[in-house]
Amino acid sequence: MPLETGDIIYMDGGAFGHIGMAYDANTVIHAQMQGNFHKDPNQTMEGGRISYMVDGPNTRVFRPPWAKCANADARKLELKQVADAIAAGAVYGAYRAVRLLIGSSDFGPGAYGRFMKYRDRYNANKGTPARFAEAGREVIKTVTCSEAVIVTYQLSFPLGEKPFFIGLDGAHAMPRTLRTWLAANGWTTV
Repeated sequence: MPLETGDIIYMDGGAFGHIGMAYDANTVIHAQMQGNFHKDPNQTMEGGRISYMVDGPNTRVFRPPWAKCANADARKLELKQVADAIAAGAVYGAYRAVRLLIGSSDFGPGAYGRFMKYRDRYNANKGTPARFAEAGREVIKTVTCSEAVIVTYQLSFPLGEKPFFIGLDGAHAMPRTLRTWLAANGWTTV
């Protein structure tokens, strides 16, 4: 299945599932202990067989309703730029994965405060992207898989622009919570 930039890939497995985002038609960006927030090819080859990450039996791909977005191509480019900025400095935080079990996934005052902090960091350095890799200039220092994708969307779209601005607290939203939110907010399964 061809991916589009911004598709969110949910893989059901393990205790909580896993989330990634299509960086482009051939690349998925996701956070995990091995590799932090990084890009992987959607296509792999083993023993002469080609397989695709998104074609797994327990995988669902959610696509935002781009037809509702007047400047979809510009927003897709912004998603890639934000994802690159986060990937430059973020590491996978195992303790953050534990933190998913406590607190609310609602976009409340705590989530808003973190969003503002990340937005300010992103805006301060987006003119010189190499700075995001410098200590103290990271957009976000530690992430989980769902948090990295949620924050990427939140920094790419204006606050409250549903269904593109993901209205969840990335620090407390498990992959399955994000999957449920996407399905309830007009994203289609492709």
